[in-house]
Amino acid sequence: MKYALISLTVLIILSGFVIYEKVFNPVHREIAKEPTAFAISADELQFHFADDQETAAHKYIDKVIETHGAITEVGTNTIVLENRVQVYFLNDLKRGLTIGENVNIKGRCVGFDELLLAVKIDQATTIKTN
Repeated sequence: MKYALISLTVLIILSGFVIYEKVFNPVHREIAKEPTAFAISADELQFHFADDQETAAHKYIDKVIETHGAITEVGTNTIVLENRVQVYFLNDLKRGLTIGENVNIKGRCVGFDELLLAVKIDQATTIKTN
């Protein structure tokens, strides 16, 4: 009986530790190293969300996508492509991107802003500029 109680206590402690690690210390994704699920222009991506948000959400949200278009806004660590896709980079932009420049980016689609009618992408990296 004593050994069963000790074994049960150890099992509960170990289970608690495993649950804690999974919930509070999850493995972080490295989007830049993940393969691209979709390659689509900024215009097409925004059109899919504006046309049928539910279907587009199931298809694109939390997926790694590559998108391209002309830059219409530049911020400290953000850009906007074609006034349709807001792109958030992990760090400040190291290379000066300029308005009007065409760029390909890779990042994780995180949602659609219904007010601005813009798709949001985070953890982005620049693939190439034209």
